[in-house]
Amino acid sequence: MNTYMKRNDEQCCYVSLFFDGEKLVLSQPKGFLPDTKYALSLADISHLRFDEHFGAQRIGFVYKNDYYQFYACGLSVIDYMKEQLTA
Repeated sequence: MNTYMKRNDEQCCYVSLFFDGEKLVLSQPKGFLPDTKYALSLADISHLRFDEHFGAQRIGFVYKNDYYQFYACGLSVIDYMKEQLTA
């Protein structure tokens, strides 16, 4: 699934995400260059937060002292993340 993500106070970026067992895998497409990939362990995610940003759903959490935010972009991305992160 694809959506916009922001880490700490950096600029928003477009990422593909999926859950693989106990990890949240993020990849940031770079056109013709190789993707940048991150694998976040679900066990290390804390301070899970659900809110709205300009009327759209948003999820935020802390992972190893970095604050991640994911914004609703497309159908059911946030619902998919909620289901996986709260299981």
